[in-house]
Amino acid sequence: MAEIVNLNKARKAAARAARKKKTRERRAQQSSTRPDPDARRLEQELDGKRLETPADDA
Repeated sequence: MAEIVNLNKARKAAARAARKKKTRERRAQQSSTRPDPDARRLEQELDGKRLETPADDA
């Protein structure tokens, strides 16, 4: 015999799960609101040491 499912509850549960998934994705993208000071300092040091590459005239 098949189990009786309340379609309204199933729809709401699916929507809730989708919202939670979307929230987790947004938090992962925006979790680092401030850049790491050490990484920024290292990037600035490397910028001064990089060699300029000639532009291709092709």
